[in-house]
Amino acid sequence: MRNLEIKASVPSLAACRARLRRLPGAAPHATLRQTDWYFGVPRGRMKLREIAEGRARRAELIVYLRPDTRDARTSRFVRLPADECDATRRLLAGMFGVSVCVRKRREVWLYENARIHLDQVRGLGTFVESEVVVTHGMRQARRVMAALRVALGIEAGRVIGRSYADLLCKS
Repeated sequence: MRNLEIKASVPSLAACRARLRRLPGAAPHATLRQTDWYFGVPRGRMKLREIAEGRARRAELIVYLRPDTRDARTSRFVRLPADECDATRRLLAGMFGVSVCVRKRREVWLYENARIHLDQVRGLGTFVESEVVVTHGMRQARRVMAALRVALGIEAGRVIGRSYADLLCKS
């Protein structure tokens, strides 16, 4: 799959939530606790994501290629269910080594073909991340992304080109 994404630090998730409530067509979808285990692969990124939503738990392996640019960027990714999460983590850690573990609380909102994440990341702070799935062409994806940037009040100076894993490794 392919998406267009952007991430920005924000001083208040409550302000972003209020803006999303005023955006026609935006709707809250889920509140999750996620733990992402990043592995030291030679190209791209690979993480095993453990997801808790209420009492339900699941895991998935996510592999993606994406440039580290501050503007909206295109990402190519594959998501695979990981039924045996602990065994998968031990296997991948043995093969590649764990580079970092990212723990976050994520509130997911939906708008058109986009997912908006309001993230509280342990050790980093608060962020908003918009991911527009390229299902109707890049022009449409860029239009939705531009609308979200305006609706969320994302200032250029707050946009981040790195992953949470990269940010944690630098701190």
